[in-house]
Amino acid sequence: MLGLSEEELVGEAAKFELLDDNRAVLVSGDIGWFKERGYGDLRQDGKYLFSSVETLYLVKNGKASVFRNGEKQEFNTLLTRFIQHDRNVWRDYVIYMDLRKRRYVVKEGFGPKLRFRVFERGEYMEKPAKYLIIPLYEGESIAMSELLSLLRSCRAMDKTGVVAVLDRRNEVVYYQASVVELWNK
Repeated sequence: MLGLSEEELVGEAAKFELLDDNRAVLVSGDIGWFKERGYGDLRQDGKYLFSSVETLYLVKNGKASVFRNGEKQEFNTLLTRFIQHDRNVWRDYVIYMDLRKRRYVVKEGFGPKLRFRVFERGEYMEKPAKYLIIPLYEGESIAMSELLSLLRSCRAMDKTGVVAVLDRRNEVVYYQASVVELWNK
């Protein structure tokens, strides 16, 4: 990256338009900058779309301005809108933000239980994601059978399951989880 920080590599904030399904589409800005860093996804119709947590992260960090019906949407307005659609948006945003601050590329996962795919540092676009994030709030219960099912899904996809717990101080604790089969021989 030529020794430049992300702040130096992008000029003015990109412009996004907020869609009805709470995804944002890139209207103007450097698509290459987003692609290179693992933000958003190019769809078959040629639109470059961002998830709600990506949008929040990019707005909070000054990389994007979001508009809806011509009106600029601030971070808190977006967060309120997204929470009405998905009560776990805050949890997912904080986990996403923490992983990004740790310099991981984070992409959408396979639904709300296997929320994010995380790439090993320096391996985005070269190798598949290494981790699948299973997000939980501190004190939230999960049945052992459900956790085992999620971990088996991770193993079937050749990924490492990581349980990310958001505590009451908005700090994230990560637990690497796996199914171990012990055999007596």
